[in-house]
Amino acid sequence: MTEIQRQYDRSFLTRLSGFFTNPFGVMSLVVLMYLVKAVLKITVGHQINSPMIEGDGFHNLADILEALAVIVVIWVAKRPASSAYPFGRKNVEFFTSLAIGAALLVMSVQFALKSAVGLLSFAPGLDQAVRALVPLPEHQPLLMSSSTLPWVLALTIGSIVLSLAVSRYQIAIGKRGGHASMVADGEETASDGRIEIITLVGVVGEYLFNAPWLEYPLGLLVAFAIAHTGWGLFQSGARVLLQHSIGKEHEEEIRKRCLAAAGVGQISSLKTFQIGSTAVCILTITTEHRTGTIAQLKYGIEYHLTQYLLDNGFRDCELNLKFEKPEPGRRRIAYAVVEKDNCFVVAPSVELSSHIIVCDLENGMVVRTKQEEKPAAMVAFLENKRVRNLYVFSPAPRPLDDGENIAVLSSTSYQVDLLGLTDTRFQSQNRNN
Repeated sequence: MTEIQRQYDRSFLTRLSGFFTNPFGVMSLVVLMYLVKAVLKITVGHQINSPMIEGDGFHNLADILEALAVIVVIWVAKRPASSAYPFGRKNVEFFTSLAIGAALLVMSVQFALKSAVGLLSFAPGLDQAVRALVPLPEHQPLLMSSSTLPWVLALTIGSIVLSLAVSRYQIAIGKRGGHASMVADGEETASDGRIEIITLVGVVGEYLFNAPWLEYPLGLLVAFAIAHTGWGLFQSGARVLLQHSIGKEHEEEIRKRCLAAAGVGQISSLKTFQIGSTAVCILTITTEHRTGTIAQLKYGIEYHLTQYLLDNGFRDCELNLKFEKPEPGRRRIAYAVVEKDNCFVVAPSVELSSHIIVCDLENGMVVRTKQEEKPAAMVAFLENKRVRNLYVFSPAPRPLDDGENIAVLSSTSYQVDLLGLTDTRFQSQNRNN
């Protein structure tokens, strides 16, 4: 074998491997599978007068159209982003998920109805009573001879193996590439396999155990499983299209990881939604960090959130982080003061004070003060000023009469300038007086 031939063989194997892992290649194989199954089921079902097998063949023809639609949807979703579509067109795949989910729900109802009609056929009296109240389709028993049994068994078993194997293949490649439409179509293919298993149980039960009724209660269970799958696909499609959050458990973990970063005070806002297989997170983070260090904080948060989201089923993530300073802690207190040596000092009691200095605090610092003469109605005055703490210079301050909502506390100093109460307005006023 020449070197050129070896290189050609390697190139061929590479292209072949790429075909089987490419979403278009996978869906082409799915179309081929459905085509083979449809031809065989319609042919055999028509020959043995089996409406179940023949009808399943026509259902596979509809599956071909569905698979072709998935190919078109994947092609649209893979188109690059643009100014008109900054996130691309990935959400179009979730229309397929929505449609397949709805189709599975309808299929589950139809299959459950057929199974219920089959069970009622074993109780003619009850069957007639129910039909008198509810219009039901006619029961179609399976008709076949012993000579056709091997062909039916071979067709059904082969179809089951194909459905389950191809569905796993579709779902695996779909998840790897982030194609929700392919995953949804794989779930639908798996549902076909479950229905075919019930067909096989009916055939075996009727001809080997003389128990054709076995397929009907099992059919109800399968109908429930199909409905569960369909509802899950429908919900996932609707949530993405309606920009539902990526999930409470993910948002709680995002908050936890952000708050674990040194310097993060709180998460004042968190919004999440999904574009295709991309998780979009919009966060507003409160921090005391200065502008120069916010870049490092942002890098650390983005790194940890990206790792978490990629490890939890998302193909990509878009993080929009906004940083803001915390709101200043504002409150209002007051000091009871009295004039001494031509200046104000904190009075030892409210009774001995001549003025009240009302102070606005932000983060524990005095930012504004206002001096007023001591009012006659002290409690009403302080409540009107929204003051809850009144300070005097005494180790054991006496509470105000009828002032349950006002706490009289001990000041740490009697000198107003040490308390941050230096105010040119009331000092000049005091000197002028």
